[in-house]
Amino acid sequence: MIDKTDEFWASATADDIDEYLKAYSDNSALDVKPIICSCGGDTFTIKCDQDESVIGVKCECCGEEKLIADSADYWGDADPEDYECPLCKSRLYNVRVGFRRRRSGSVKWVYIGVRCTQCKALGSPLDWKIDYEPTDKMEKNI
Repeated sequence: MIDKTDEFWASATADDIDEYLKAYSDNSALDVKPIICSCGGDTFTIKCDQDESVIGVKCECCGEEKLIADSADYWGDADPEDYECPLCKSRLYNVRVGFRRRRSGSVKWVYIGVRCTQCKALGSPLDWKIDYEPTDKMEKNI
């Protein structure tokens, strides 16, 4: 259950990132998927660049790194920085990706949703529009 009483919504579970992203994007049909490491870990540090619309995550459990969605295509032009919680300054998150789709089913917009594992605050450090089709390859990269 999401606590909406403060400026930053908070949640005891990562599953509530879905509800948060749907409210944030104003799209109840948003297709939300969790980021889960190949080791099964679900806690990550994040590097992102809002200007270049790129995000990379690093698993806290095993150290595996992954570039999300189409970030690998633009990472070379980016200047990614560590993302930290605006409330508690932690850098550990549960992460989900939300896809807003076109009528054709391809992705029109990408939303990144996070939940700080320390203070439980929910947020969205990044979202970006997709101006190309098909998006199948990008969608598999989460």
